[in-house]
Amino acid sequence: MWWTMSWRNLWRNRRRTLLTIAAISLGQLVLITMVSFMSGMFELMLEQVAKSGMGHVQLHHPEYLEKKTAGLSMPGGAAMIDAVERVDGVDGVSPRLLFSGAIRSSTSSTVQVVKVMAVDPEREGRFSALSDKVIEGGFVTPPEGAGDPDAPVRVRNRKGILIGAKLAQHLKVELGSKVRLDTAGFQGATVATAFYVTGILKTGSDSFDKNMVLVPLVAMQEATGAGDVLHELSVMVSDSTRIEEVTASIRGVLDLPADGTVAEGGPPVSVQPWWEVSPDIKQMLDLSGTYNGFLYMLMMVILSAGILTTMFMVVYERRREFGVQLALGTSRGRLFWGVMLEALWIALVAAAVGLVLGAIAVYFLKEYGLDLSFIVGGFDFQGMFIENVYRGSAAPEVFVGPTMVVIIGTVVFALWPALKVARMKALDAIHQGGQA
Repeated sequence: MWWTMSWRNLWRNRRRTLLTIAAISLGQLVLITMVSFMSGMFELMLEQVAKSGMGHVQLHHPEYLEKKTAGLSMPGGAAMIDAVERVDGVDGVSPRLLFSGAIRSSTSSTVQVVKVMAVDPEREGRFSALSDKVIEGGFVTPPEGAGDPDAPVRVRNRKGILIGAKLAQHLKVELGSKVRLDTAGFQGATVATAFYVTGILKTGSDSFDKNMVLVPLVAMQEATGAGDVLHELSVMVSDSTRIEEVTASIRGVLDLPADGTVAEGGPPVSVQPWWEVSPDIKQMLDLSGTYNGFLYMLMMVILSAGILTTMFMVVYERRREFGVQLALGTSRGRLFWGVMLEALWIALVAAAVGLVLGAIAVYFLKEYGLDLSFIVGGFDFQGMFIENVYRGSAAPEVFVGPTMVVIIGTVVFALWPALKVARMKALDAIHQGGQA
């Protein structure tokens, strides 16, 4: 009976009730959308960081990340790749040599300093999202005719290079153009190698498209005298929740200490999950909880304004009614719970409407995404490219958190006016002279 009476009382002032429900539902809609956007943005950033080169786990020489010297490499690259690929949970690996270099062409006076990433084209193509950014040519493919056994030796020995669109503009080159790449060799001298442009990529990040080139791993191993060594081995894990488990397994396969330290006399290899390789990115992603907390606090402010205004108006308008009920013997507890039930009805109806509207918004945000290219282009952070089209997350917490905030917040803020009703004096309330 209490539920029925409180529901009927709620609609005695239909316009005010509808406005309150609309305000709370709109707030919940905004909250769900923002939480979905923020969660989806951080999920996308984590995925893009992994696919743009970082991977989930990385192997380096123990001092390489600190000094970035070409000589700090890991020996036995082929055997290491084979061992890591057999580890349970590993979805793919990408072996790399990394250099700083300078690139030039005969058609331009520009000499551009670039980061050189020597990769296994097949493995890197499956591993990296950069393969989807190629707008001309292929992803680190050999030049035309290089694979033809009947071609002259000089043609068969040609090497392909993938460059960014901005870099191609600066060098005034196109597909098939010849460029010269100078890098440090493993024997100490500078190595100059001729490449032919076989691919042009466009990520949307000017610095990435201007300062990064990709070349075949085998070609750079031969040109620089590196042999069977690697600077980096990036590992993609099939299930991101198993990163620590896979990291430990890789250390075990390579006979490395379980704590990640390098044993004296052991192989010069360090195996680290991505958050140890780049703690700055981890710290940035961890801020998502702070952002969501701020959004929840903002929703509480909206709730406090709507619920307190509505419930105090209810108390003021029905003060004489409450006084008569008290005079007739109605308990103060019953009046208290009557007001609380009205607030709960508002919370439930508003939450239901907000959930429906929020689900629609999240569907469109997840399905079509939000293209922010008109505000900011794609950007790279510590060498990892991050896109500018963000999609919402449809994880359960996107809906559960805001809905619980609405229901609990509404009930909590209704306590004050409900307590005011419970503390009324019957005679003062009837005469409209006491304080409610």
